[in-house]
Amino acid sequence: MIFELRSLFVLATVLSAINIATQTEAADPDRFDTVAFLRACTDLVPDVDYALPMDVECISQSLRMCELADPSAEAERCVLVVSKWMRNETISEWSQIPEKNRFGHEDPPTAQELTRDAKRIFDNELLAQFAPAIPDCEDVQVQGVSEQVVCGYADAMAGWLTLRMLQRAAERAEEKQVP
Repeated sequence: MIFELRSLFVLATVLSAINIATQTEAADPDRFDTVAFLRACTDLVPDVDYALPMDVECISQSLRMCELADPSAEAERCVLVVSKWMRNETISEWSQIPEKNRFGHEDPPTAQELTRDAKRIFDNELLAQFAPAIPDCEDVQVQGVSEQVVCGYADAMAGWLTLRMLQRAAERAEEKQVP
């Protein structure tokens, strides 16, 4: 049963990505559309207990698909594309989160801030469990990817995952208020 559901999820993601890519004027038929895949995959993640790991899986799958589509490209290119998408999504949506719900962050938190705050002030079990998994970007080495790009990716991921968590919390709060 799990295999069938996963296969269905993958098929739905691929079909959605194809649908979005064919609607994009600038879609290059010889290139994997990483951004379309990210949009399609993350749009399919339901608000469930394991939504955050599912979001992370969308990110990691987009990196794999990007790398598989163009094995001759520099490793850094796919990381940059995914980082830019997460950063743009976070920046465009962050202002919609009420200030009182942003954990004191005017701007989306960096990886270092997220880790520090999870240990210090966050009263959220899921985030407290997730934050220690974010390594110090300077300790991470990815072959073919500079330290600066790795750190940018970690910061983009921290901000985006915080945004996703806050968006879901806001949606749940709205659902409780609806009679």
